Amino acid sequence: MPDSLYASAPDGLQVRAVRYRTRAVGEAPREEIRDLDAAIRELEKDLRKIGKDQLVLQEQKQYLEKLQNFVAPTAQAELTHGVLNAKTLVDMSVYLNEQRINLAERAFELKEKETALKEELDLVRRRRSELTRNYAKVEREALVFIDKAAAGAAEIQLSYLVNQATWTPSYNIRAAEGAAGVEVEYNALAEQMSGEDWSGVALTLSTASPTMIADSPVLAPLLVTLRENDYGGNRSAQMPGQAQADQQAWNQDIDELKGKYKKAQQTLREQQGLALLRDRKGSVTRNWEMNTASNQFQELELAASGSGARALRELQEQKTLGLSVNYGLPGKTSVASRSDQQIVRIAKLSLPAEFRNVAIPLLGEEVYRQASITNNSEIALLEGRTTVYLENDFVGNGTIPMVARGQRFIAGFGTDPQLRAWREFVSRDERFQGGNREVSFQYRLVLDNYNTDEMPVRVFDRLPYTPSGGVRVTLGEMTDELSDDKEYLRAWRPHNILRWDIAVPAGAAATTARIVRYDYTLEYDRNKSIRVLEDGKADPAIRATMMDMMDAR
Repeated sequence: MPDSLYASAPDGLQVRAVRYRTRAVGEAPREEIRDLDAAIRELEKDLRKIGKDQLVLQEQKQYLEKLQNFVAPTAQAELTHGVLNAKTLVDMSVYLNEQRINLAERAFELKEKETALKEELDLVRRRRSELTRNYAKVEREALVFIDKAAAGAAEIQLSYLVNQATWTPSYNIRAAEGAAGVEVEYNALAEQMSGEDWSGVALTLSTASPTMIADSPVLAPLLVTLRENDYGGNRSAQMPGQAQADQQAWNQDIDELKGKYKKAQQTLREQQGLALLRDRKGSVTRNWEMNTASNQFQELELAASGSGARALRELQEQKTLGLSVNYGLPGKTSVASRSDQQIVRIAKLSLPAEFRNVAIPLLGEEVYRQASITNNSEIALLEGRTTVYLENDFVGNGTIPMVARGQRFIAGFGTDPQLRAWREFVSRDERFQGGNREVSFQYRLVLDNYNTDEMPVRVFDRLPYTPSGGVRVTLGEMTDELSDDKEYLRAWRPHNILRWDIAVPAGAAATTARIVRYDYTLEYDRNKSIRVLEDGKADPAIRATMMDMMDAR
């Protein structure tokens, strides 16, 4: 990025100016690319040679055709005059056939060789294209003008930014059966296409956005006006009695505002990430774009009543602030300028972990193995993809969220084939009490354990959740008490999620299976019926709540 180029010097030196220039070169400066260029030239040379050989074959074929055209009339004339030399005719015919066969075989060989060379040339060219995408045969130079007051050696530090250089976190998580911890390999998938190889450099991986803007932005006034209310009054107050078409129009408005909010977030991030602004015009444009984006946020806030407020909360909960971290890698590292990703090891951590089994019979019979891992290292972990291994066997892929130092996170280790759980609907009883309807339900949660040891299992189920009221939900008798875990009681229980922390005996199955029984009652107006919201669109907060609960686990 030419405008980012600057130089600094110690006392005794004064930098007068720094200039950037490019110089065309006859061949690519990188040895790897020069080797590919040489291979391309050789292949093209071989193809040209084949082309000339094919022309020679074509000329020979034409000569044989002329020779045949000469022999046939001559033989016909000699036959007419009774002086035909049969042996000469036979010898000439044999010669012509042999030459045709030889030419055909030679033409086939040249065609096969040509096809193979073209495939090889295409492969080498694609390889070069992968290495030199956005790359030109130029050398970039910095011209530094300095004043030097004294004799002796001195160093000048040249600094600049490059684009086309990125990295993403990647993890390998390994655990052993019965272990009290896990091993986390923290890697970076680096990709840089700056056009210059980084050979033997001190590499630092950073999440900070490089910037060379010294001035802070200016907050512009928020201009608002009044307009006619399209909804004829307080929309949030009217919502319960609106017709279905009117409700769809309202939802469409909310979706439009949410789209504006997300677009504004993206615009704001783009403007914040601008590295260079050298003139006033660029500064004014950036400042205006940032204020325009922030206006969209406040527009949603001003309209945030009823469903709008829930939509705003959902969007804000989805917004996560990134950690600004720097990982200085030990030793020297080399990262070539090419398009494919290169793995760089950041750290190898041994972290304490608490293993558990999780069963959700309502969502499937599988019982999942999880580890609650504490990041007691000195570095923060960024969000990234994971590859998980148990006893050196590949288990599957997952995701690590952003984890600060001292924070816990969950890693899944697949399913335990020796554990199984399912849910049984036992009964439903209904009766009327005055103007209300009371419906009682009974369920059984059944767990099998084919292991030779007793296994602790965390079991989940749920009751209907009615935040808007109108339905009373009462949990009745249970064979096991709900978990007393404080985090569960805070984040999950208020949403009618049930959790039991139980032990399943070794060999429990069939008649000896571990069973959790519970019942609950619904009470509501006898003239109404229960309806389940299938997709959560009528209450966007449900999806946000689910995301919170995923984080809370």
